[in-house]
Amino acid sequence: MLRYCPTYTYTYTNTNPNTIHHTQSIHPSIHPSIHSSVPSKALLAASGRVRDMKDASHLADLGITIDPSAVSYSREGIAAHAKNLASRVKGNLEASLVGLKVDVIEGRGVLTGVAHQVKDEATGKVYTARDIILAPGSVPFVPPGVIVDEKTVFTSDGALELNMVPEWIAIIGSGYIGLEFSDVYTALGSEVTFIEAMDNIMPTFDKEIAKLAERMLIRDRAIDYRTGVFASEVTPGIPGVKPVTIKMIDAKTK
Repeated sequence: MLRYCPTYTYTYTNTNPNTIHHTQSIHPSIHPSIHSSVPSKALLAASGRVRDMKDASHLADLGITIDPSAVSYSREGIAAHAKNLASRVKGNLEASLVGLKVDVIEGRGVLTGVAHQVKDEATGKVYTARDIILAPGSVPFVPPGVIVDEKTVFTSDGALELNMVPEWIAIIGSGYIGLEFSDVYTALGSEVTFIEAMDNIMPTFDKEIAKLAERMLIRDRAIDYRTGVFASEVTPGIPGVKPVTIKMIDAKTK
């Protein structure tokens, strides 16, 4: 089986008629793969434990007394947990393929137009098989005007590394990936601002689901949002010295 890897990305961009400054900016995009979905769920699980342990009111209802200020976490430990879990899942899947006598060829595949054939784009070698499985990976899409340095301005891949937990984060787009990152980072202590080009946050969600998500995942948390605006420019900052600059323009008249 040749792993065929075209690119699939899905992004929202947004902003408002002036410029705002953030410690960090994340530009999410869809990554339907082990290297993104598994680590993000691991980060959600670990950060969710931190959030739960700091909820003194809820714990008191259960008869548990705790000082929220005494709850601490290791950023490096949470990041390592996510990375190790993804490695274990990947290893288990690879072992399963080996057990099924499946040959996995790392590369970028191109369909030749001939039935049962696929070509390795790098080497030009053509493989023939009864069945060809298209297993697309993805790379982050970075729109014009956005400069990514993976130090202060991150793609969703870079944000998964959890290299820092800044005081304030801007997330470009309020789709489900943006919501995941807002959940992780607010649980660990960051304030979040969504920048959304559409008139409402979570614009592609079912209306009832969006209402529920707003109530449970946004309303009572350190999250605000700008809608109907487009992030026309995102300029990296210098950690601890200069914040990220995000220039915003009206999404309808850009």
